[in-house]
Amino acid sequence: MVDKPETKDNEVYNSDKSLKLFQKRKDILARKDLLPLELLDLAEFAFNNQLKTYEVADSVLSDEVDLTPLNEVMSGKPLLARALFSYDLEESLNLFDTLLKYLKKSAGNLNVSAEIIESEILKDSELPGDSFQKYLEGDDHFFRTFGEKTPDSPRTLNFLTQTSITPAIVKSAEKIHLALPQDHTWTFGHCPLCGSLPFISSLQGKEGARHLHCSFCHTDFRFLRMVCPFCQEKKEACFEYFTVKEHPGFRVDVCKTCNMYIKTADFRQMDKKILPVMDDLESLTLDILARNEGYNRPTLSAWGF
Repeated sequence: MVDKPETKDNEVYNSDKSLKLFQKRKDILARKDLLPLELLDLAEFAFNNQLKTYEVADSVLSDEVDLTPLNEVMSGKPLLARALFSYDLEESLNLFDTLLKYLKKSAGNLNVSAEIIESEILKDSELPGDSFQKYLEGDDHFFRTFGEKTPDSPRTLNFLTQTSITPAIVKSAEKIHLALPQDHTWTFGHCPLCGSLPFISSLQGKEGARHLHCSFCHTDFRFLRMVCPFCQEKKEACFEYFTVKEHPGFRVDVCKTCNMYIKTADFRQMDKKILPVMDDLESLTLDILARNEGYNRPTLSAWGF
């Protein structure tokens, strides 16, 4: 049986303030002409509907699921493995359908991919639900194989699945988040709640405390400054970072030991608030630069591509 702690509301998903911040930054980004307007419009539509889904989704958590003892969590085990997460299936399916309809009205590759996915659902009505389960299990082979059916936009099903299920996952994560010690600096780079890797990091507060943001349940957790979250390298000589003038406040931290990178948002000297899902989108071109330099990102973006 799970001793359910008091629920903690997620600051990203729980108010219209997040949407207004997203829209403000989207408008600024659109004027810079760094990303296609169609992509920005899609992200705004998706985020707006994620907020709506978050508000109505039930906080589902089975009483039969046992949380990992805290001493084992401190040793690196997740509080609840992602494959064991419960979530509001109905609301996730509703969001999946809403996003699919939006893509069908889009132009180009996304429209074609949406039509293909819809035809696959007509042949197998369980496809959306199955894709949620595969996402819980971290089965990227399933999505890469399906992507062969939509070669011009191979990550379309990823986008639909991840974007649709995330609000409900976050809602369930809130049920157990307070079972973790608050303001603790973790020594493992994976999420202490679900065990997933971070998709972006940020430096917060006057001292620039390093926070990682989970790619699955979007838990924000404090982590050591001079440690690679992916391979645990601690030698300062193995770390480098680079910035570009087009993206003030962002940098790319790379580890020469494992050849992985993670983007970091540092807005301490700027009139700008951290919003991880938008930070990841806004700095998309940095992913391209990092990959061109031969570095790898071990997670997909916050949007499933």
